[in-house]
Amino acid sequence: MNSSPKESADELTIETKRDLVRPLLAPSEPGDAMTAYYALLHDAKRVRLTLGTTPTGRVDRFAAVCQTGRDLFVPLVVLRAPQEGVGDLLHKALEVGRPYTIITKPAFRDEIAEVVLLQHQQINAVHILDPSAYRPIINVMVQPGEGPFRFEIRIDDVVVAAAGVNWRSRRLADMYVYTDSQFAGRGWGKAVGAACVKVLLEAHLVPLYTAALENAASMRLAEALGFRDSEARELECRGRLRQIDPLAPRVPR
Repeated sequence: MNSSPKESADELTIETKRDLVRPLLAPSEPGDAMTAYYALLHDAKRVRLTLGTTPTGRVDRFAAVCQTGRDLFVPLVVLRAPQEGVGDLLHKALEVGRPYTIITKPAFRDEIAEVVLLQHQQINAVHILDPSAYRPIINVMVQPGEGPFRFEIRIDDVVVAAAGVNWRSRRLADMYVYTDSQFAGRGWGKAVGAACVKVLLEAHLVPLYTAALENAASMRLAEALGFRDSEARELECRGRLRQIDPLAPRVPR
């Protein structure tokens, strides 16, 4: 007896699934770079890919549920789908009641809200470095941290400012910068950020920096480090999948 399309997709290896979703992404574009990293390059043991297909069997959607260092207890979900297919895809990929962080296109917000009880949401701007605008900063307080791209400022052995990399692909690297609120306004975030940018450029990686549009300080820091707004936007939201009522009628949209 022939297996169903769902059963066949479930039996595929992660490598085969990645090959099938690769045409849906443009990994070198700022708007696709993070999704491409987690779907295609993140540790395969920490990624679960759910695929969806057209009536003819062509893969046209996916959701990648990923275990990451950003929150060990809340998986990160990235996805691509035709707009009308987002809800069904999330019901296939997620577990009811478990919290998830979902990062995807802002256009999917309404479809996600129909199936996920949202507890938080924001729009992020993806910045890309303009090398001509970058200026190195010399600050003797900046010291290397653990890993090749992390830099820190410590006071009494407590990290009060740090910069590093959330993820990196073969060409791009997404940076973070943290400053303890007690030490804001001293330029330390800019100092550790500039040190991180320097080593990324030396490694022939293009730095990206993602900031919430509502976070004015983070947006200013990106500009001060030499980043420019790529105009790419991401919806970042956290919530739990709603339980489906099997007796509730599906309303055409």
